[in-house]
Amino acid sequence: MQVKIHELAAKEFNEAVEWYELQSKGLGKQFKKTVIEKINLIKKNPHWYLVEESNIYKAYISKFPYKILFTIENNETIIIWAIAHMHRKPWYWQSRIS
Repeated sequence: MQVKIHELAAKEFNEAVEWYELQSKGLGKQFKKTVIEKINLIKKNPHWYLVEESNIYKAYISKFPYKILFTIENNETIIIWAIAHMHRKPWYWQSRIS
């Protein structure tokens, strides 16, 4: 399956990597690696994950308070709408989905 990442999801991911790196050297790299590993797992079996709402799936990031929110389009494309912190502004990303 092909994976597309919404531009705002990519931005929030990069900001989180930078923030974690400022907190502790190497932590940003660890966060980035963990998210990329999770995206690769999603790519292999996207229907395995829990449903957040209607057709939006969620995948939790181990050891970090984040989740990946995505949809599956025509069983061939995964669209990542948000890499969201779980303790901030729930549902802020919904406006990204048309």
